[in-house]
Amino acid sequence: MRDISRRLQRHRLSRYARPENPLRRGLPWAAVALVAWALWMGVVSDHSLWRIWRLQREHRQTERELARVEAELLRLAREAEDPVAQRRRAERWLREQGGMARPDEIIYRIQGAPSDSAE
Repeated sequence: MRDISRRLQRHRLSRYARPENPLRRGLPWAAVALVAWALWMGVVSDHSLWRIWRLQREHRQTERELARVEAELLRLAREAEDPVAQRRRAERWLREQGGMARPDEIIYRIQGAPSDSAE
């Protein structure tokens, strides 16, 4: 009995073999094609899922930056229209750049050090 089974295994007689399924024959090629398509869609193409994900992340980051800049712009616009802030800015500029002082205030200029105001 052992001898017969060895012979059958060795010779692989077609009448004892399983019938071939045409789907099974094409399955490895279909798997290779599916993996290639998945790589193409996921990484390689110009419209890949990875690139779309990156662009969405960049878009969210840009929207956050835009919101931050718009808030800063609104703050600066409010500050530019505020008369008290305008007066403070003008006084600061005159003190730093013009060398002006308040009444009863003494300004000491140190020689050799870079000055904060224009002379």
